[in-house]
Parts: sequence; C-alpha cells; structure tokens
Amino acid sequence: MTYPLVKRVSHRMLGEMLRMMLSERLYFDLTLEEGRTLSRNFTALAYDWRRADFIYLSPVGGDTEFSAAVRQDGVHVETAYGVHHLNWDDVTELAERLAVE
Repeated sequence: MTYPLVKRVSHRMLGEMLRMMLSERLYFDLTLEEGRTLSRNFTALAYDWRRADFIYLSPVGGDTEFSAAVRQDGVHVETAYGVHHLNWDDVTELAERLAVE
C-alpha cells in the first residue's frame, strides 16, 4: 500500500467518514466536512507555505488530534510516534483526495 492515502470508512454514530492514512499505523478519521476543511488548508499551504506556521484540527470521530508545523520543505505532523514528514507533493495529493472522496 502506498501512503499517504484517503479512503472512506463508516462510523457507527457519525456515518460516512474519511480516513486519512499517513502510514499503516498513523491515520486520522475525519467527517466529510473536516476532510474538505483540511483539503482547503493543504491547498492554500501548497500554493504558499508561508500562509501559516501551524495547522490544528481536533476531529470529532477520533481520539487523535491533527497538529502539524508548516515548514519550507513540507508539513511536519506531530504524533505519539514522533514527527511524520509530508513533503509538498504528499500535501497536494492529500488535498486532492480529501476534496474528492
């Protein structure tokens, strides 16, 4: 499996959701609206990374918050396992997939 990827999942209370997977063990479950919001953020940052220093989202469907530092070389997602780097190609790909899924 190639990461990052986005796939649809079902939540028993919230219904249709998006699972943004950065690796086999690192993923975030997002409502469709949260996915679209993150997609817009990623698109803006890929266009001009200086628009923000930090991204934060507390998804309603999961226990894990999404927090990432924005750097010149990409987005550094802070996780319980350490920092996970997304280069700008990864960020652009996630933005497209979160908007479409």
